[in-house]
Amino acid sequence: MDTSGPPRVGPADASLARALLRFVHRLRDAGIPVSMVETLDAAECAARIDLANRAELKASLATTLVKRAEHRAAFESLFDIYFALHREQVGPIVTTSLDRAAGGAGSGAVQPADGGVEEAPSTDLLTTLRALAALAVDQFSGINAARVASERYYLYRILRQLELSELLRQALLADREETEVRTALGDRLNRDELTQRVEEFRKLIAQEVRWRLAESQGAPAAADVFHDRRIEDVDFLSASPAELRQMREAIRPLAHKLAARIARRRRFRRHGRLDLRRTMRRSLSSGGVPLDPAFRYPKASKPDLYLLCDISGAVSEFARFTMSLLYAMKEEFSRIRLFAFVDGIDEVTDRFDGNSDWLAPRNLLYHTGVISGDGHSDYGNVFRRFWHRYGYADLDPRATVIITGDGRNNYRPPGLDALRLIQERARKVFWLNPEPRRDWNTADSIVEAYAGSCHGVFEARNLGQLADFVYAIT
Repeated sequence: MDTSGPPRVGPADASLARALLRFVHRLRDAGIPVSMVETLDAAECAARIDLANRAELKASLATTLVKRAEHRAAFESLFDIYFALHREQVGPIVTTSLDRAAGGAGSGAVQPADGGVEEAPSTDLLTTLRALAALAVDQFSGINAARVASERYYLYRILRQLELSELLRQALLADREETEVRTALGDRLNRDELTQRVEEFRKLIAQEVRWRLAESQGAPAAADVFHDRRIEDVDFLSASPAELRQMREAIRPLAHKLAARIARRRRFRRHGRLDLRRTMRRSLSSGGVPLDPAFRYPKASKPDLYLLCDISGAVSEFARFTMSLLYAMKEEFSRIRLFAFVDGIDEVTDRFDGNSDWLAPRNLLYHTGVISGDGHSDYGNVFRRFWHRYGYADLDPRATVIITGDGRNNYRPPGLDALRLIQERARKVFWLNPEPRRDWNTADSIVEAYAGSCHGVFEARNLGQLADFVYAIT
């Protein structure tokens, strides 16, 4: 029998079989449908590839187990958890264009249980980028065994500090200054290449986060965040692409359910409170017996709603859900006006179409006036602009103002004077924050400073909390 070439492990191998079965069970927990036939196909495929080549194993399992594009992100995260690399190994977790340029140095070794094969050497550039990714995770992630959170949440914390979009913008400007002869095609190619490199760096950061989660919590605990949960309980900042899609589909049914609850409560409120004085007067005609009780019927009124949504960074998805939910319930308000902002603010009410994808962050960013400067959140400038353009003329005691955002102002002036003017003119001012309460007032977050100018600041990490807030204010 020929024993040359890389070692091959058949489907009967106990170590690989156990690792593969655990991996398949976790995929099912995450809502990825995997049949028994597909599991057998994956095992058969693993018997016919070089298990020392980690990229081959990942590609083969993805081909046999993943059927929909929205499941790919969860698959990659769980793969990196259950087939983790040793800390001393230096190869990348996924194959990028940098790996391909290095001649395939990114095809790492597989560690299905406790061991692994030494990684192939990598290029200096790849090693430097991985070291930078590890440094970013050390500095900004806050990963520890006591905190239970997902890869998406930690990635959000890191990218919020790194500002990769600003890094891309500066790289493009530097490239234009160095290029003597510029063409439209050349600019497009340079932009595409730099965008790809930035995205690959983001992937290296995400891979490092998965690695750290598996190290600090163990594979089972690190994979627990991918359990199939009620969509109303999934945090906006930690949702996978598949969960975000389910949330969008759940918005309209949730709005109908909320509207029905609010209508029932309003019918109950119409009875009002017993008016003792009028009841006693009526009872005189029946010998003092209160046969015809009188009630104080409350005057029903619907508020004017002004919704100001921060659409920068990861909180853009939260803004999208909030606008979609409240606009779907517009019959419960006498008027609703929608505003989006980053460092500038623009009204988007007239442009909203419930049957379109208008509220996608890319459309709001590029087809509105929400960016007036460098594209970094500036709540102070936004509040001043809103007050001078809309608040001074339009706000009145019937108005309820809802602000959504993480309150991270990039160490800029907070604009408290303008927010106080808004509070004085409006009936109520509320603030919704999608971040966990434990992260408020950390780094550049100044939620506490704004809380004094609001009638309430609420945590709204998921659809359930968002629905509870809407029910409470209507």
